[in-house]
Amino acid sequence: NRDVIIMGPEKDKDALPNETTVNNWIKSVTAHDITAYKDQVSDKPLLAIKPAAGKVISEKKISELNITELTFNNGVKVMLKPTDFKNDEISFSGVSPGGTSLYSDADYQSAANASTIINRSGVGEFNSIQLSKLLTGKKVIVQPGISERSESIIGFTNPQDLETALQMVYLYFTNPRKDEEIFKGYITQQKGNLANRGNDPNSVFSDTVSAVLGSYNMRRTGPSVAKVDQINLNRAYEIFKERFADASDFTFVFVGNFDNEKIKPLLEQYLGSLPATKRNEQPRDLGIKPPSGKIKKVVLKGREPKANVRLVFSGDYIYSEENNNQLDALAEVLNIKLIERLREDEGGVYGVGANAGYNKYPKGRYSMTVSFGCAPENVEKLIASTLDEVSKLKLNGAQTVDIEKFIAEERRSTETQLKENGFWLGYLTGKIQNDDDLKQILGYLDSLKTINSAKLKSAANTYLSGNNIIRLVLLPENSK
Repeated sequence: NRDVIIMGPEKDKDALPNETTVNNWIKSVTAHDITAYKDQVSDKPLLAIKPAAGKVISEKKISELNITELTFNNGVKVMLKPTDFKNDEISFSGVSPGGTSLYSDADYQSAANASTIINRSGVGEFNSIQLSKLLTGKKVIVQPGISERSESIIGFTNPQDLETALQMVYLYFTNPRKDEEIFKGYITQQKGNLANRGNDPNSVFSDTVSAVLGSYNMRRTGPSVAKVDQINLNRAYEIFKERFADASDFTFVFVGNFDNEKIKPLLEQYLGSLPATKRNEQPRDLGIKPPSGKIKKVVLKGREPKANVRLVFSGDYIYSEENNNQLDALAEVLNIKLIERLREDEGGVYGVGANAGYNKYPKGRYSMTVSFGCAPENVEKLIASTLDEVSKLKLNGAQTVDIEKFIAEERRSTETQLKENGFWLGYLTGKIQNDDDLKQILGYLDSLKTINSAKLKSAANTYLSGNNIIRLVLLPENSK
């Protein structure tokens, strides 16, 4: 006896195979001689020949942060921050300016997907299956990435497997793989993911939000089969190799349980030997930013009686520690007020949040986004309540009790984060990419003491003026 169960979307039920078709499939399979699966185990080492080691030509100390900065003769910089937070953890990242911004729109899909495709293809002489088996029993994760303004590589390992992780870094720079079968599977997967995307209200709304905020630049519009068809394996491979052809402008950060002197020979061997052409490269400003003015966009999708609302304030921004602190505080104070009014007093939202974002590069920009879900009939009332709370902040500033809540939470979270490897890796990498002072964290909590009601009133009038506000609403299809 055999039972065959076939599942599929309701809309495709007429296209599902019948019993005869399924039986023919089974007969065609049983008619073939199928060879037993052979385990793809290789006894080869990950890196057959170790590269000639580079040399450290400069060593600096940032004693306040317990950081040592090494510079190698190929230009690679390495920041070392040993910690005792976890005995079995070393995390690292390497970043370089460039990214997909340097490629044309015609190449964009290949560039944006290049690192994922190469990462899935294995590395060096090992395909993905062989690599997975080689790493069995080891704690090694190494992943390359290419974002809009940088290329990067991140890794997570432990002291005993650090050399293996560094060998993988070396191979991604010098001997990346492309795999036709992996690529075909990736394309099939991407198209499969898109099959019902157009029927999902949240996906349609999310794609619309991205498109509107990106002024409908093709790099900000949602995924499509047409875009997937633009991904070319050979071009993606070329772009990946171009991005990692020159390590001279890479800065690596290592955080975790290690001794500087003991790991220095490994760093010289695998990072000091990376190729360096000493090119001078900077990301390109694509000029993508939210449109100015007051904009409204309604998306009608889905049948459930639910609505989703986004209000986005945005504009030019002077990036500085003081302004960043004020914008973060303003977001949290607004968040507190919206929770009190929209959720607790009016009971009208499923969830509400206010979040600030800001960039230093390519040009200073900020955004303040308010998001909430509610019943469709309450959209206008709750938007009005939100804007009323914004008006109160602009008129009266923030209440002292709310500022104190923000500072107390920042103190608690900062004290916790300072004992986490993940925080230090992200913090140092971000400061390096923004050309910020690495020591900023030392005075962060003291800097929050300068935040007061008058300053947040000024910030509210600057950043929440309403001159540039984008209102995006998702409503059911039957809405009028």
